[in-house]
Amino acid sequence: MTFEDTANSSVRSAMDQGRQAADKASQVIQDGYDAAQQYVKDRGVDLDLRELVRREPWFAIAAAFAVGYVVAQVVRRVS
Repeated sequence: MTFEDTANSSVRSAMDQGRQAADKASQVIQDGYDAAQQYVKDRGVDLDLRELVRREPWFAIAAAFAVGYVVAQVVRRVS
């Protein structure tokens, strides 16, 4: 086995591990989204996100930051 073969094998292995981590993170996010959606549906809350963003843009930016932070933490712990 040559150095090139070993390097290619290592790269493929790392890529596979990255894909698996991304798939796992995606599933965790999807499960969280589904749970949140079910919670809102069970509570009977009628939430119009477009209207909320128009009325409270700073709240929407803060919420987007918070969601991004949580997603980054999940991805960091999964990988």
